[in-house]
Amino acid sequence: MPREHGAYAQVIFPLVTALALGDLGLAPLLLVVSIVTVFLAHEPVLVVSGGRGGRAQRETTEPARHRLAFLIAIGLPAGALGLWLAPSAARLSALVPLVLGALLIPFTLKRKEKTTAGELLVSFALPATSIPVAMAGGVESRAAFIAAAVWAVVFALGTLTVRGIIARAKKNVAAGAMPHVAPALSAATIAVAIWLGLSQRTPTLAALAVVPSALATLVFGLSGVHPKNLRRLGWSLVTSNVAVLLALIFGLR
Repeated sequence: MPREHGAYAQVIFPLVTALALGDLGLAPLLLVVSIVTVFLAHEPVLVVSGGRGGRAQRETTEPARHRLAFLIAIGLPAGALGLWLAPSAARLSALVPLVLGALLIPFTLKRKEKTTAGELLVSFALPATSIPVAMAGGVESRAAFIAAAVWAVVFALGTLTVRGIIARAKKNVAAGAMPHVAPALSAATIAVAIWLGLSQRTPTLAALAVVPSALATLVFGLSGVHPKNLRRLGWSLVTSNVAVLLALIFGLR
């Protein structure tokens, strides 16, 4: 199973949003199955390719290959059938997560997924998978893209906050501007969200949906917490994500 626990939230919350906004038909459900299998396939791919170290590769390559084959056997047909059953606009929107996923391949092959750029790209790619799911369920493209964009901002702020906390704690490396990036972007996000909500350029509740998580990253980014408290940050972000989820559902339905 994937070891990056934060990635579970990045997969689950956007997909739950997409399913809640649309109709629970066969097409969106099949697409969700396909997306989840691709997510789960990431770990056996790392094991087989040596990304989890030589020992894991030597001891668990065979079961990892079996797991990978099993997931592919489920995911590819589910995705193909889901896209075939989905409206043409939903099929076209699938290009967004596919392109972002393709951009991730070099990061995976070069073992650079843990860089700031790699983690930010993951923060954009995983929420993007919700777009075709939502549209396959009958959600308008504008609402589907707004929901995905909100989640992308939420996850990117979380990523940058963690990076800033770690950079500040490293005594032998100059932290540079990194500790200040997340608080500044969090504050800017809150201001833009309020402006969008008040100007009604975006449904008010949907525009403000990003605020709970942005407030959490702002507080943690400014408080100078130690990396040992990252678990507390993680749970705080999960709690704020529930508020984001509810705001998006009620704001976009």
